[in-house]
Amino acid sequence: MTGPILVVGAGGFIGAAVLARLVESGLPVRAGLRRLPDGPAPARDIVGCDLDDPRSLDHACAGAVAIVHAAGRAVPGMTGQMRNLLAAAERAGADRIVFFSSIAVYGPAEGRVGEPDAPPEVAAPDDPYCTAKRACEAMLRAWIAARPGRRAAILRPGIVYGSRSALWVDRPLAALRAGSLGDLGRRGEGVAALIHLDDVAEATRCALAALSGPGPGLLVANLVGPETPSWNSYFAALAASAGAPRPRALRPGRLAVLRALSLPAKALARLRLPVPRVLRLVPAPGELRLFARAARYETTRARTDLGFRAAIPLSDGLRRP
Repeated sequence: MTGPILVVGAGGFIGAAVLARLVESGLPVRAGLRRLPDGPAPARDIVGCDLDDPRSLDHACAGAVAIVHAAGRAVPGMTGQMRNLLAAAERAGADRIVFFSSIAVYGPAEGRVGEPDAPPEVAAPDDPYCTAKRACEAMLRAWIAARPGRRAAILRPGIVYGSRSALWVDRPLAALRAGSLGDLGRRGEGVAALIHLDDVAEATRCALAALSGPGPGLLVANLVGPETPSWNSYFAALAASAGAPRPRALRPGRLAVLRALSLPAKALARLRLPVPRVLRLVPAPGELRLFARAARYETTRARTDLGFRAAIPLSDGLRRP
């Protein structure tokens, strides 16, 4: 690729790591940020890139040969933003896209989960994030089919963790310390499909390399790391890495009480009223279902189609800055 690669969401958790990895690899990159920073820029070529503003997108996409869509905004706007980005890519003539989807597109599937181009239908999904990611994938497949020569990679990472992960490091660690989370017994023996942020960044570089030449219009790959412990084991490893006590057993009765009290407490928190920390950090129903889900995701296509193999073990990943 001779022109710049636009990284949309370059200031986010995944986007910033992807940008750094591409710069390290010597690739020409353009950092697309919704808000331009006041301090040092994350890349030499930096542009405003607001997914809700077509003119901003036209400016960001101009001259780009490939686009990495790593922006993560609120679920209600996700599909509209994808539509805007694909339209801007068409106007700019950018015909290579890497899109960050998620293993969430498989919904509540358990057992061995493959990596088809289009995920199987999910009966009445109750997860808006799953629905939005599935819709975005469908739009990207239609964009590829609309014009010969277009190519894209859909990356479906699992639980992306790293030192800056608010969702899968900071929050569960705070919940463990507050007593809102602990060893969940059988309800925590689901598979934690972990992958370290640095592995995700390297997978993106591999996907761009795979898209740089001829090949099938669509590449799809699940991204899961070399270790997939139970959630109970992950919580224990997370606590140990932070020097916190080993998680105590969280009995069903206590969890039920915390869940019941957390609903009004979280409503008060939205009104900016003081709420005990233990109640603010109680896992949501969707998280509890995730902690119990026994799904193992195939990663064959990452190796065969992208030339990528996740390499960072949990013990190393939890120590990385």
